[in-house]
Amino acid sequence: MTDAFKLARNRAYQFCEEQQQALDDGRITEQQWFDIHNQTFTQAYLAADNPRAQSGHGGDEAAYRYTRGMILEAIHKDGAFLDVGCANGHLIEMLDRWLTGTGLHVEFHGLDISQGLLELAKSRLPNWRERFFLGNALHWSPPIKFDFVYAAELHYVPRDRQRELTDHLFNDLVAPGGRLILGPDTEKAGHNTLENTVTAWGYTPTGYCEKAHQAHQDLCRRMLWFDKT
Repeated sequence: MTDAFKLARNRAYQFCEEQQQALDDGRITEQQWFDIHNQTFTQAYLAADNPRAQSGHGGDEAAYRYTRGMILEAIHKDGAFLDVGCANGHLIEMLDRWLTGTGLHVEFHGLDISQGLLELAKSRLPNWRERFFLGNALHWSPPIKFDFVYAAELHYVPRDRQRELTDHLFNDLVAPGGRLILGPDTEKAGHNTLENTVTAWGYTPTGYCEKAHQAHQDLCRRMLWFDKT
């Protein structure tokens, strides 16, 4: 994997790798890892000047619709939807708007570890205040189970806890008959990196959605979902 690919895959790659190395070396504890990530991304998002950037997306509106619109492919029925790592709530706000006219009735909820970002979300979407939850996704106990649980990535937790996070989301947050949605991940076309990782953990995708990367011909955007029987 080239450095150029790493940077295209995640602009925060270097920061995340540095923090992972510090954790592996014992220079920080796991709690410090979470605290550093929380502080760093909260400050960066709150300093942004538009809702997309405040939710962690660096592109324009068209790019946002191109990638995040993929999630609509996995919403196939009425139900409750949880965005894990919801930041300022922009994603669920847009999904709600995009679903208008489809005949589907989805109630959106958000979970984030950042108090500051949740306060922003509640101020932006006051009618949804009670649907935003503060907590660490690795340990959070939900008040209800959800028909759709969405996580853009597994890097919300240290590398050696990502399987545990996946297990927790699927087993404890997804309702029977519900669906866990992961991605869209940016990866080298044809490599299916995320799918190979979760398949090794015992999760076989029920479905997927893939799109070409707009700026890098050798990359693609790939999203997976997993149904719970």
